[in-house]
Amino acid sequence: MLSLDRIEVLESYFALARIGALFVPLNHSLTPAEVGGIVERAGVVAVIGEDSLLARHPDLPVRLRIPLDDKEFAALGSDGGPEPADVPDDALAAILHTSATTGQAKGVTVDHASFRAIALGWLAVAAPTDDMVLVNCCPLYHGSMVVSLTYLAAGATVVLLPGFTPQAALAAIEDNRATHMWLVPQMLRFLLQAKAADRTDLSTLREILYGAAPMPMDIYTEAVRRLGCGFRQVYGMTEVGGPFVTLGPAEHPEPGPAVQSLPAGRVNPGDVGAGARRAGRGTGPRCHRGDLRARSRSDARLLDNAAATAEITTPDGWIRTGDLGFVDQDGFLHLVDRSKDLIVRAGQNIYPSEIERALCTHPAVRDAAVLGIADRDYGEVPLAFVAAEEGTTAAELQRHLADQLAPYKRPQRIEFVDQVPRNPAGKILKKLLRA
Repeated sequence: MLSLDRIEVLESYFALARIGALFVPLNHSLTPAEVGGIVERAGVVAVIGEDSLLARHPDLPVRLRIPLDDKEFAALGSDGGPEPADVPDDALAAILHTSATTGQAKGVTVDHASFRAIALGWLAVAAPTDDMVLVNCCPLYHGSMVVSLTYLAAGATVVLLPGFTPQAALAAIEDNRATHMWLVPQMLRFLLQAKAADRTDLSTLREILYGAAPMPMDIYTEAVRRLGCGFRQVYGMTEVGGPFVTLGPAEHPEPGPAVQSLPAGRVNPGDVGAGARRAGRGTGPRCHRGDLRARSRSDARLLDNAAATAEITTPDGWIRTGDLGFVDQDGFLHLVDRSKDLIVRAGQNIYPSEIERALCTHPAVRDAAVLGIADRDYGEVPLAFVAAEEGTTAAELQRHLADQLAPYKRPQRIEFVDQVPRNPAGKILKKLLRA
């Protein structure tokens, strides 16, 4: 599926599930090389998408190309067709893509039982009501899609935006009398900064769901003051099937100087669990910082990659989240740091190694290092340090990257250095670059 967020994306997900086919949503901003790699690795046989996006990928090795706005797609829903297949719980439902340590997109296979377990566990604590209207600001091409599926399961109305802008989000709340909103913290910042925010009727909002990145306390403080609604934090992992930890409105503290950060929340009831393997002294008698892990009865596996699956899975069945943190005495999960050099730009994961490799394919570049730096609007953005031949310009390197990387992955800034610092083992000394 290559599309902006629209109703046909969810229609296609349910239709494919009914016939036992796999739904593979793709990030529409990826380059043809990136999309082609995913299509090949996942064994995709058909692509459904918007005309303009399909036109960007004319050489995909698929048997069927179905434009969303074509009469062929409309016909698929107009005739009865064959009886739905008898699809068992352990049958695969989707291949959702994340990024591995190499930076190459990795497909995570998720079965029907996993989606159901996530939905039931979430709704057990989210207290759904018949009149819920959720404005979904997050793209349907990755794990955040599960939030929309979960609220649909509860009978909610889900409002989709083809792309996030503060103005469109505000209008969607007012026009649809929205009760809930799903976004990342940086989107909330943009929404509060919008001139239209003060003249938009937001009185119907009961709850703002946020996730994918930590909530900056200045955004939280302003949002509580101006919006007067509840907040629910979402923490999840594609490899586990979606969101499995939440911090509900009643558990959010009042903003104040004493509140420096918010916990991720408690593990939802059901088939999913989480814990931290002890790795040093924590902040209390039962609080030990360590490697955060999760597990569920439904197995999510990296597609055709036993080695990568083994890397993230412990012998006793726990999945390593890649985050460091602890579980406190009251059962709240706290995130402390990421165990890898992952950059999170407005909820989108960026791996420095992928950018470094792309930079080094330029003939004038000798070496490169990328790290994340704080950004008020996006949370984090990539900064690249490049050792290159004299006369090489940042504009030249950005043009080079445009053919290899999606826009959100490209460095916000490129700094030129004589030499990228490395230790005797050849590893980049990013601590020196940060200094």
